[in-house]
Amino acid sequence: MSGMPARTARKKTPKNSQKNAFLAVFPAVKRPRTTRPVAPTTYRFPTGPKGLLDWSWARERLINSHNYVIITVRPDGRPHAMGMHGLWIDDAFYFGTGVETRKAKNLTRNPSCILVNERLDELIIVEGTATPIATVDLPESASAASKAKYGWPMGDVPGGVKFKLTPRVVFAFPEKRIAAAVTRWIFD
Repeated sequence: MSGMPARTARKKTPKNSQKNAFLAVFPAVKRPRTTRPVAPTTYRFPTGPKGLLDWSWARERLINSHNYVIITVRPDGRPHAMGMHGLWIDDAFYFGTGVETRKAKNLTRNPSCILVNERLDELIIVEGTATPIATVDLPESASAASKAKYGWPMGDVPGGVKFKLTPRVVFAFPEKRIAAAVTRWIFD
């Protein structure tokens, strides 16, 4: 016996091998509960578990998205949306911005926010809270992942602040499979 777990010793199809390699690089911290979103019955979304997407489907799209939109709340309650870059690592979103930006000011007052991936035909909506973090609190892989994805490392920037967005609930609305695959993941 080579000491490898039995599950890695089994022969896998190329598709499964790619998926397993992907998940090994970006492991989930804790699997969320998978449910259906609450919607009016007139939407005719299924109510049972058949067709629910696996969390890996959403994670892959969040990791591979190049651009994101973050929605924050202004002090007067109005929403603020802005395009941005960031990294989905260990089931959280990490991003940096200037301390004087509207999103940074909004998040300082109210950490509740929404993150949307770039592919609206495979829409992922993340509701959660974003809190400021120090560079030393970034995942070890963040700087190298940022350099590979965007061309610059993630680290200290004069006048900048880094945030960690922790999901509370995530929704998936895959356009081509909306009638069967609409899914909600709840992080407890």
